[in-house]
Amino acid sequence: MDGNQLVAGTLYREIRERILSGQYAPGSVLRQEDIARQFETSRVPLREAFSKLEAEGFLILRPRRGYAVISLEPEEIAEIFDLRTVIEGHAGQIATRMQKPGDAEALEALLAEMAETNPLEQEGMTRWCELNRAFHERILECCNRPRLQRIALQLRDQVEPYVRVELAVTGDVAEATRDHEEIVSAFRSGDAELVGELCAVHCSRTARRLLDKLRAPALTADEDR
Repeated sequence: MDGNQLVAGTLYREIRERILSGQYAPGSVLRQEDIARQFETSRVPLREAFSKLEAEGFLILRPRRGYAVISLEPEEIAEIFDLRTVIEGHAGQIATRMQKPGDAEALEALLAEMAETNPLEQEGMTRWCELNRAFHERILECCNRPRLQRIALQLRDQVEPYVRVELAVTGDVAEATRDHEEIVSAFRSGDAELVGELCAVHCSRTARRLLDKLRAPALTADEDR
C-alpha cells in the first residue's frame, strides 16, 4: 500500500466520523480545496476518500458544485428505518441464539456506562451516541454473519447524523434506555423471539421520535397559514 492510499484511508475514516457526528451536516458542500487545506494533504488521496464515501452513500457528487453530504427527505428516512426494523429484528434473534459466554455481560457493561453519561451535556451526548452505537454493534457481532452485519451497519450509518441531531435537540434517552434494558434482559434469558421483537420495536420508536421532530416545523408552518 503506497503513501497516498494510507492517507486516503485516514481521510476516509476522519471525514466519515465527522459526517456521522453531524460536524459535516446533511447537505453541507465539501469543497476539495478547503478539505485538502484543512487536513494539509493533496487532492489525490482526498479524491480517493471522497469516491469511497460516495460509493457508501455518505456523499453525492453534484455537477459544477462538487461533493456534498447526503441529505435525506423524511420519506427516505422512514424507508431506511422500515428496512432496519426488519433486519435488526432478524439480527436480534440470531444474536441471541449464537451468543457466547460474556456477551450479555459486555452489553450490560455498555448500558452501565451509558447510565453514567449525561446526554444533556455536549460531550456527554457525543459519548452516549458512541456507546449506543457500540451497544448495537455488539449485538450484531454476536450474529457472526458478516453480510448481515455489513448491511445493518450501512443502514444505521445513513440515518446516524439525524438520530444525533434529534438527541442533541431533546436530550431525551429515557425511552431508548428502557428499550436497551429490555433487550439485554431477554438476551440474557435466551429468548430469541422476544429479542427480535424488542429490537424491531426499538427501531420503530427511534424512527417515530426522529420523524416527529423532522416534520414538526413543516406542520407548524402549515398551521400558521
